[in-house]
Amino acid sequence: MRKMLGWLLAHLLVVSLGAAAQTPREQFAQMLDVLQKTPKDDALRESLVRLGKELKPAPAIPEDARRELVRGNTALEEATGLDDYARAARHYEVALALAPWWGAAYLNLARAQELQFDYTSAERNLKLYMLSAASPDDTRKAQDYLYALQFKQERADRTRSDYDSKFGWLNGQWSVSRKLLDKTGYAVVETDPLALRTSVDGSRVTLRVDADTTEHDHRYGGDRYGPIRVDNSFRVSYDSSGQLVMEMLGAKDPYTCPVEYGWNGVDFELGAGGQTFTATRAELYPPPNCAPSGYSTVWVFERQ
Repeated sequence: MRKMLGWLLAHLLVVSLGAAAQTPREQFAQMLDVLQKTPKDDALRESLVRLGKELKPAPAIPEDARRELVRGNTALEEATGLDDYARAARHYEVALALAPWWGAAYLNLARAQELQFDYTSAERNLKLYMLSAASPDDTRKAQDYLYALQFKQERADRTRSDYDSKFGWLNGQWSVSRKLLDKTGYAVVETDPLALRTSVDGSRVTLRVDADTTEHDHRYGGDRYGPIRVDNSFRVSYDSSGQLVMEMLGAKDPYTCPVEYGWNGVDFELGAGGQTFTATRAELYPPPNCAPSGYSTVWVFERQ
C-alpha cells in the first residue's frame, strides 16, 4: 500500500512539473483542444482569448475562419431583416468555432446579435472582444458600445414589462387557420392550422404566419386539396383610450376591390379565457362591379 501511495505521489509530481514546463503556446494549443470539446465553457474561452493576445507572434487565423467572417460581413451588409441578421451571426459563429481567440469575429457577432435585439448575447461577445482589444483606443470604443447595449437592454426590459401588462394573454404558442364562410356560416374553404411567429414593437404585438398549407374546398362535391401560400401579418395593439385594436396587413393586389395595402382594421372577437380569438373580413367580387360576394373570411387563432 505504501509503495502504491508513493508511486501515485511521484506520478502526480511528474505531471505537475510537466504542466509547469509547458510553453505558453503549448498551453494555448491544449486549451484550444479542450474548448473545441466543451464550447460552452465560458471561463476557458476567456482564458484562451487572454492567452492568445499575449502570444507573439499571434496565432494564425485559419483561412476557413476568414472566409466565414467575410461571408458574415457580406450577409450583414445586404441584410434587410431579422432572418438575414441571424444568417450573418451563424457565419461568425462558425468562424469562432475555428478561431475562438479572434477578437474581430466576436465584435461582428455582437453587432449581428444587437440587430436581432439579443442584447444579452451581444454584451457577452463584446466583452470577449474587449479581452482581445489591440489598443486602449479599441478598448475605449468597445466600452462605450457596451454602455449602449446595456441601455438598449434596460429599455427592452421596460418594453417587455409593458407588454406583459397589456398583452400577457398572448403569451404561449398559437396557431391560425383561415376559413371562407358562405351566407349561412358554412366553411366552404378551410386551411390547415399554421404556427404563428410573434414580435413586439413598442405598444404592439405582431403575429405573422408564412408557410405552406393545404386548402380544403367543400363547394364542388367534396374536398379539393391543393397547396397554397398563406402569408399574412396581424397586429394587436391598444389605442389612446385603451381600446384593443386588431389589424391585418393587406396585400398590394390590383385585382382585389378595393386595393388593400398596409394595415387595415378587422372585426375580431376574443374567446373565453383568452384561448381563442377570431378576425373577420367581408369578401368582395373582383372589379368592375365590386359587389359584395356574400362570403366572409375568418381567421381562427387558437392557443396550443
